[in-house]
Amino acid sequence: MSSSSPKSNSYSSSPPSSSAPPKCPEITVGGQHVLTQLEHTATFGRVSSKPGEVPPITLGMAAVQLGPSKLLSPLGHRTTRDVAADVDHRPGDARDARSVSSSRSSKFGFRKRLSRLFRRDPKAKETVPTSAASSAHITPIVTEGRIQSAAPDRKAEPVSSGLHSSAQTYQASSTPLVVQAAQAQPSPAENGTLRLDIFPENVAKPTLKADLPKPHVRVNKTPQLVYCCSVLSKAHGKSPPASDSDEYQNLPLDSKEREWVQHIDPVLQDRYRWLVEQLVKTFADNALKACDVVTEIVLVGPILDRDTYRSLLSCFISEVEQAILLDPYLLQGLVQLVECASAGYLVDDDLVRIATVLSRELSITHIGTSKHALHLTLSLARVLDVMVAGKVKDLDRERDHQPMMQLLDGLKSSDNVVQAYEATYAYEALQYAPDDETPLQVLWRYAKVAAAGAGAVSNIFKLNPEGLLKGIEILQEISAGFVGAVSTGIEVIETLRVGAGGAVRASENKFDFMKKRSWYLALQGTALFIRQGRLSDFNLVVSQAPCRHNANFQWGICRQLGEIAIDPLWDAPVRQQAVDFLGELFKSGADWKLHVDVKRWILTMLVQISEMPDVSTSGRAGALLLDLKKDGIAELAGSFSLSRRFPLPIVSPLLAQVQEISKVEYDLHILRSMRIAEYKQAIYIDPMAKLSLQDKDENLFLLMDKVRNFIAGDSQVMLILGDSGAGKSTFNRHLEHELWQEYKAGDRIPLFVNLPSLERPEKDLVKKQLKIHNFLKDQIRELKLNRQFMLICDGYDESQLKTNLHATNFFNQPGQWDTKLLITCRTQYLGSDYRGRFEPKALDQYALGADDLFQQAVITPFSKEQIESYVEHYVPLEPRTWVKKDYMDKLETISNLMDLARNPFLLILSLEALPALIHGKTDLSRLRVTRVELYDIFVQHWLGVNKRRLENQILSENHRSVLEELLEAEFKLCGIKFQQELAAAIYSYQDGKPVVDYINKHDESSWKGAFFSTDPGTTLLRDASLLSRVGKQYRFLHRSVLEYFFSCSISGPIKEHDEFDPPVISESSATSPSISAHPLSQRNLVADSSVVHFLAERVQLDSAFKEELLAIIVLSKTDDHAAQAAANAITILVKAGVRFNGANLRGIRAPGADMSGGEFDSAQLQEADLTGVNLTKSWIRQVDFTKAQMKRVQFGEMPYLKESDGVYSCAYSPDGTSLAAGHFGGRISIYDASMWATTRTFEGHQKCINSIAYSPTGRQLLSGSEDNTVRLWECESGSCVFVLEGHTDVVWTVAFSPSGKQVASTGKDMTVRLWDVQTGANLSILTGHTAMIRTISYSPDGHTIASAGDDGMLRIFDTQTGQPREVWESQSGDIKRVVYSPGGLEIAIGHGNGELLLYNTNTGKPTRKWEAHGVAITGVSFSPNSRWIATCSYDNTVRVWSAATGSVLSVFTGHSHWVRQVAFSPNGLQLASCSLDKTIRLWDVSSLGTGMNVEGGSDPLTSVLFSPDGRVLFCGTSSGAVRQYDAISGESGRSIVCGDNPVKCLAVSPDGHRIASVGMGDKFAAVWNAGTGQPEFVLHGHTEQVNDLAFSSDNRWIATCSHDETVRLWDARSGILERVPEGHIWTTDCLAFSSDSRRILWANGNGAIQAWDLVSRESRVVVDARRYIERWTISTSLNGLRVASKGFLGGAVDLWDAESGQLQQTLEHDDKVQCFAFSSCGQWIGVGLHRSVWLWNFVTDTLAEGGGGGWKCLVFIRDIFGHVNSIAWKPGTLEFGIGCANGSLQVWGLVETSSSDACSAQLVWRIGNPVLAASDAVFADAVDLSSANRQLLTQRGKGAAA
Repeated sequence: MSSSSPKSNSYSSSPPSSSAPPKCPEITVGGQHVLTQLEHTATFGRVSSKPGEVPPITLGMAAVQLGPSKLLSPLGHRTTRDVAADVDHRPGDARDARSVSSSRSSKFGFRKRLSRLFRRDPKAKETVPTSAASSAHITPIVTEGRIQSAAPDRKAEPVSSGLHSSAQTYQASSTPLVVQAAQAQPSPAENGTLRLDIFPENVAKPTLKADLPKPHVRVNKTPQLVYCCSVLSKAHGKSPPASDSDEYQNLPLDSKEREWVQHIDPVLQDRYRWLVEQLVKTFADNALKACDVVTEIVLVGPILDRDTYRSLLSCFISEVEQAILLDPYLLQGLVQLVECASAGYLVDDDLVRIATVLSRELSITHIGTSKHALHLTLSLARVLDVMVAGKVKDLDRERDHQPMMQLLDGLKSSDNVVQAYEATYAYEALQYAPDDETPLQVLWRYAKVAAAGAGAVSNIFKLNPEGLLKGIEILQEISAGFVGAVSTGIEVIETLRVGAGGAVRASENKFDFMKKRSWYLALQGTALFIRQGRLSDFNLVVSQAPCRHNANFQWGICRQLGEIAIDPLWDAPVRQQAVDFLGELFKSGADWKLHVDVKRWILTMLVQISEMPDVSTSGRAGALLLDLKKDGIAELAGSFSLSRRFPLPIVSPLLAQVQEISKVEYDLHILRSMRIAEYKQAIYIDPMAKLSLQDKDENLFLLMDKVRNFIAGDSQVMLILGDSGAGKSTFNRHLEHELWQEYKAGDRIPLFVNLPSLERPEKDLVKKQLKIHNFLKDQIRELKLNRQFMLICDGYDESQLKTNLHATNFFNQPGQWDTKLLITCRTQYLGSDYRGRFEPKALDQYALGADDLFQQAVITPFSKEQIESYVEHYVPLEPRTWVKKDYMDKLETISNLMDLARNPFLLILSLEALPALIHGKTDLSRLRVTRVELYDIFVQHWLGVNKRRLENQILSENHRSVLEELLEAEFKLCGIKFQQELAAAIYSYQDGKPVVDYINKHDESSWKGAFFSTDPGTTLLRDASLLSRVGKQYRFLHRSVLEYFFSCSISGPIKEHDEFDPPVISESSATSPSISAHPLSQRNLVADSSVVHFLAERVQLDSAFKEELLAIIVLSKTDDHAAQAAANAITILVKAGVRFNGANLRGIRAPGADMSGGEFDSAQLQEADLTGVNLTKSWIRQVDFTKAQMKRVQFGEMPYLKESDGVYSCAYSPDGTSLAAGHFGGRISIYDASMWATTRTFEGHQKCINSIAYSPTGRQLLSGSEDNTVRLWECESGSCVFVLEGHTDVVWTVAFSPSGKQVASTGKDMTVRLWDVQTGANLSILTGHTAMIRTISYSPDGHTIASAGDDGMLRIFDTQTGQPREVWESQSGDIKRVVYSPGGLEIAIGHGNGELLLYNTNTGKPTRKWEAHGVAITGVSFSPNSRWIATCSYDNTVRVWSAATGSVLSVFTGHSHWVRQVAFSPNGLQLASCSLDKTIRLWDVSSLGTGMNVEGGSDPLTSVLFSPDGRVLFCGTSSGAVRQYDAISGESGRSIVCGDNPVKCLAVSPDGHRIASVGMGDKFAAVWNAGTGQPEFVLHGHTEQVNDLAFSSDNRWIATCSHDETVRLWDARSGILERVPEGHIWTTDCLAFSSDSRRILWANGNGAIQAWDLVSRESRVVVDARRYIERWTISTSLNGLRVASKGFLGGAVDLWDAESGQLQQTLEHDDKVQCFAFSSCGQWIGVGLHRSVWLWNFVTDTLAEGGGGGWKCLVFIRDIFGHVNSIAWKPGTLEFGIGCANGSLQVWGLVETSSSDACSAQLVWRIGNPVLAASDAVFADAVDLSSANRQLLTQRGKGAAA
């Protein structure tokens, strides 16, 4: 070796002599061939043309760097490998299948080196490079054509050795290299080598070109269409990722192409793309894949997008797989399609699948008699080429790789020379397509010697050195290259030697031990040059290729030249040069040693070329053929295809077929593209929904999932409800966008319809929408007859529709539009009976709506998680200083802002307004933001942004001048006024329809011109406004924005004020001197609930506006013109929460006002005009309606039927004309359903009637009683036909069979008895239950009867045989009611725990279960159409449920006692319920959702208590929270969560700063800071339940008493236990401090009250009742000590004289006393009962000696709809608060009446469930009050307790 350079380690380097002719080395490492120049060139393309620039080449783990002149082997130079392996080989030679070494003995040297390597012998490094060295770049030093040594260059960047690397492509000019090479080589005349100028230059790669059509001229040829699409793709930079084989990409447009592109509009471009997509679809749909069709479709492969390409590829693969007979055209088309794939379009599975199919077909093809074998072999080879280029590695060795190799190996020896050569090529390609077995696994497979002592290798592979050596030796012998195996084998061993990590690297590197011939790589490289048009490079490489003597290489080069010559895409000169090249090869001398088979192959190709229609090329080939045949060599027999691709199609049958497709499909394609492009939604959050307004929030689902199910199902109409701003329109547009993206020709067509933009959408809705999209009349007719639509109708409320769009448009009727209809509407717009507007109508005009075809969902407000997700997407949209956490912190800190932000549109406004909202604010927790304030701030922000935009915008001189004027006049104010006036005009001229159509030419002189003309001022303000435009249509960005600005036209924003000061200055526009011109006089706002909402919030912010509205109401008393304004004013005030309790409203005129839910306690409404007023759930207690106009007044209820005793059962007659009711006393009442009067009474039963049932004819009635009998009655006469005796205990349920011939009864005796109606005979006794049977129900067909009861078993019996059938055990305990659905498909089961379950009769399994009531269900009834299920319960309520979804539709309350049964009327429009409260209540089912939700989920109140200053009312709840309310206004404040248990008692410190609470069952008391809600300390010490606690008036002590018979005193400041009073203390449940804090009094359960002196620590008994007392109350006011008590279960309250200890007076009540409390003055005591409050006053007897007196009940409040759990008096006043079990909270005040000795109570405020309270209302002289309403008020006038 030469001496080493300073930088070398073990290799020397010296520069080559500049004078010597450059010689191309064969690159070797350790004497082994690694990579030739040909391989490098084929891999990386041309090298740099700059002298001295050296391209790196990766050598496995080492990179070799070569200069340009070192790349080609010198002529005549040979290596051992060349001589041994590459000389004169042809397919089938034995040497072609195994490696040949230069010396067989070298394997022993190799074994020696391996042994040294494993022993870590340093000598191994002399021949094996270290891993460090092998990972660096090596600069070669060339001597005699070999690399002798190299120094690592660690700065060089390695280059991948992949065959086609998109990241490393050399594109420099090739001319310098050609010149250098030419200079280095002798001339052809000198040595007989090939000329280097046969292809004199590189040319443009072959490209398909055609005539470019004129714009909008029909394209009739597919090649022309493909050319157009490729030009357009390149022009717009939207080409698919190009592969090196893509002949259509990466070529610049010429001038003609650029000019053509400029004339092609987007619509036409879209047309071309659509045509291509349709070509693919039409091809896939054609059953017959003829050759011309295949030729045509393959042509479009390079221009397809990925999805369309893969669809076409899948079609081809499937056709080939399924073909019975091989179709050569289909096969070639598949291969050509694979070869033209753009980068990333193919996946490994595609190629593996294709190769496997081809291999399978080849294996079953008869080689000798069929040309199919050759076609298959050629196709397989081309597919394997693509696999090699794509580095596919998914071939399974056992399943795919090995069988394919064996098959090709056999074909290599074929007698057919062409077949043999092509099989050899495919075989070699397969070597380069790795299987799924790693090289180490190959090694292990051949090395079968157990491993021992090999260090890390032994640990990992269990392989010892001897076994490893043996394995490599075997591989060398069977592989295709011994030398290559040695080289890579050494590297493997070196890697393995380092341990486990090295072993992993070896596996990853996948060293290849199989033979891979260099000629294959060379052919791959030359093929790449041809595809890229680099023919000069091709010429150079071929002429000097080291493997040029190999017959396979020669054969392949000749085929490539033949393909060029026959391909019409090449220019004629190029094709002629290819013919010349073939001639040169044929005549080449010793340098090529051309095999005779190759010469015959050349002649064969020339014959085919000479037959081409191209005269110049064919003539040249013919002349050459004559010349070459002089040598006596004959061509091969037969003809063989040379072309790699189909010839250009002459005809285009597919395109012709596509062109015949109706234009409507193309126009739909245009519509799809347009709608997808128009979709702009920066943030989309999937909304959640529930099934009904009353459904629980925990029953939520993704709305999109529900709509997708609707689209896929059979329903025809889906209604989506939601509040304003809930995201309905956003969802609709997103849904349309998704459907269009998924749309394929023939699918249901999604059509977004903005209903307000259509004129009269109730007629021809689809036609009108299609006209908007420019569809023609004939197209619309075609779509109507042949297509299906998905109509997404937005804004039903905004279009102010009242009609059923499905019915009025005749959707889904014969010959009409086939549609699914999705409609969105604001919840507030619909009344109670809205389903009829949307349900599809049955074909029978008298039938009810087809409920099974209708669905609905209600969008729910955003959850916190959805808000966070929105904010997370919102922040990055624009540069902001705030991050997500900043926004969320503000949203959560500012009071009620998070609640507002749950509305998606308000969330947007909140996020935009937040920076301005908090500017200058300190304590954010004290901020309270309303909806209208958010809009105020947002509008200011919007106008501010647009003001700055216009200031910085380049404007015309005229516009700039106008802008200056607007700025001087305060731009924001001008903008607000502009939008207010526009909104007012829209309401005035368009009745609030939000879309304004404006065409300047026609509308400039109308009212629209003031807002949409081209006037500069109008334009500037319009452009700065919250408006959007689509074509000629304008609208506000959101419906609520229109409503906001319209509300501002009535009362606008107030001026800014200090942070916590109340607003005082108004900018109301309602200042017109004429009330007729007032904005409130222009229209009735009742239907515009959102406008009313805005104005109601404005009332809360602007006291001046409130006073103005009150003044309008007063004005209406004297001015008839003020009636409309007054109706609006009182509607707004009521919705704002303004209370009219005690107000003088006498003579007001407010017709049509919505006063529902308002408070009018004791108001004066004499002579008022209340025509059409809505008083639903209003508080009209003691209201005087004398002479008031009350025509069409609505109260939201029907009169009930009052009975003298409890009603236990009820049933409608089949014709609905009668209602039967069974009573507690045993009688049966029959009511006429038209007049609701009793028509007859049946008597005979001795005890309560638990069940009654009508016969199917209605002529008979069946009853079951607690007297153990069943009676059958004749309805007409009222006579008893039979007394059916046999039950030994109470009869619970009776039923008629559907046939009317059999009846059934069941009861407490655990039997079901079947009776014959004609004879009264007992037919069967059905047994099996182990507890009382509560309920039975016949199936609709009468064949079976279901029974259930306390044993929790549902049993089904055969009614004819009495034999049991199915038995089902409930998991929810005892069953109270079962009933079959009218269709018999389900059984509804009501449980004792309140659960309702639906049982499928077909499957015998439950389908749905939910909690219907909190306590036992007592009755269940299906509606006649099976849509609804009604239930009743011991909770006094009736509920109606959706049978399909289980969602609650309405809760009806009003009963004051248990509801026993419920029944639907036969027409399904009415519901009857009966109760132990002695009433039968009738409910209008059409008003679902508007029932009196008295106890519908509100948190029951357990205790109430005023703060000592009377400013705050504290309420303890059953959930463990303590709520605070402003005692004057009722406004809610902070809520403190004190625990999980219900609050038992409360106490407030004298300063009001702290509150102490005790939970039910708690053995401790907790003290909280009332201001912050934070705990201060906990009083631990009691061992049993704490019953009561109190603060001393001096704020020093806290006293507690407990079941543990102790009273404890705690330091009120620290919570430290100070004292435990001693004495006789029993269980105590009440205590109080004396007013001077010197004594503490407590009440014992044994009836005694003790007083304990805190100073003397002595106690004495103050009162001794001498009996057990349930409850005490002690008043220690300055006026003296008052004590009251009540016994267990009593309705009396005992008052005791605290001085004498004697009973003073007993106060008697008509119901059980729940609670009682003394006023602070001690002169009043309030007593709470079940549904009323009694107020007793101590009346002094002035005549009595000593000023005695007594207690007298002066006030009786009867409108309390629930148990009164607690009552408390406001200190120093005669106001008191009551808390009820239904969650309602009321504050009352005592007022004097005209009578000097009388008082009355007047409601101050209330919170909770609204109810209709009408006790003592005066209405006798009311005008035009309907008889039903008069009866209702008469009933309600008696109060809730009546």
